[in-house]
Formats: sequence, structure tokens, C-alpha cells
Amino acid sequence: MENRSRRVNLRIINIPEGSEKGRDPTEFISDLLMGSLGPDVLSKPPELERAHRTLAPRSGPGGRPRPFVIYFHRFQEREKVLRWTRQHKLKYRDTTLRVYPDVSAITAKKRAAFNKIKQALYQKGVKFRLLFPARLQVSFEDGTFTFETPEDAHVFYNERVMGKE
Repeated sequence: MENRSRRVNLRIINIPEGSEKGRDPTEFISDLLMGSLGPDVLSKPPELERAHRTLAPRSGPGGRPRPFVIYFHRFQEREKVLRWTRQHKLKYRDTTLRVYPDVSAITAKKRAAFNKIKQALYQKGVKFRLLFPARLQVSFEDGTFTFETPEDAHVFYNERVMGKE
């Protein structure tokens, strides 16, 4: 249920603290997206219900900035932004921003459990993708394989990918 309520949200990471300089965060993010993506992607500034930094405490100087959570009014606009940022770098000043779907903490932990196997697959040049909520799909030689757990993916990797060497 929590993931469903977040389906029109995105997280933007690496916007320096204080960049909004007292402006309304919703207006700031809307202007940032319009300026970065341009009129080819968005015909007008995206309509946002709200935008805010996460509730984590501010880090000290030189620390990581808190992510922005953005709630889009229209799912289609969210998808345009997410698709564009997967193929291009989103920049703000001299900083490269990263954009992710907003998911619950439980789902984020399940997805993070696949990080080691994803890194190993990447190093071997094997194509993969992470499916919602937390499943790994691997395209290898003769087919596509889907794994519900990192352990199953490791077994596959050891038998099929490493076994090829």
C-alpha cells in the first residue's frame, strides 16, 4: 500500500543544501526540471503537488545533502522525467543529480540486497534489470531469467555465468 501511494513520487539526490534559498521548494524543483530538461521534454513546467527534502537531519558542511521527494500531479510527467534522466545526465550547476522512483524503506532494502550480484553481472557484461518491487531479471545467452531472491541469482551466476569460463 505504501508503495502504491508513492507511485507518482520521484527522489532527486545531490541537490546542494540551501540551493532553494528561501524559495518555495515546489516552485524551485519545477523550475529546475524545466530548465534542465527543456521544452523538448516538457512543454511547460511540471505541475507538482509538493516537493520537499527528506526529514533526515541536515548534515554538516561537506556532508551529503538530503534528497528531495517530489510528488507529481500527473503520472505521465513523472514518467517523462524518469525516462529522460535514465538516458541523460541531469545537471544542476556543476552537480550531477540522480533521479529514482520513490519506494518504501522495506522495498529499498529488498532492492539493495541485489547490489552485489548486480555488480558481478555488470563486470561480466551480462545484461540485467531490476523489476518492481524487487526482482532481478537477467538476459543471458538463450533466454531471460527472473530471480525473487539474491541467493537464487547467485546460484545462477555461479553455475551459468562463472561456469562458462
